[in-house]
Amino acid sequence: MERRGVPTVMICTDEFHQLGRNEAESLGMPALPIALVPHPLGGQKPEHIQAEADKALEQVVRMLTTPATRLMQQVLSTL
Repeated sequence: MERRGVPTVMICTDEFHQLGRNEAESLGMPALPIALVPHPLGGQKPEHIQAEADKALEQVVRMLTTPATRLMQQVLSTL
């Protein structure tokens, strides 16, 4: 979707952040924003997962509404 011009955010657990970053880079999208949720999600109660999803939604909305040039600078500064 990102390559088609649709702003996109990857969501992954913090444990796999670097893997997500590596995958985005290997796909030619090193500045793809990644929203992080705490690891692990497996085995957690539905209420806990819902709370984490709500927090992730805040990150996703911020990433999708931040101007692309500023977001790219922010993402690349963390590499």
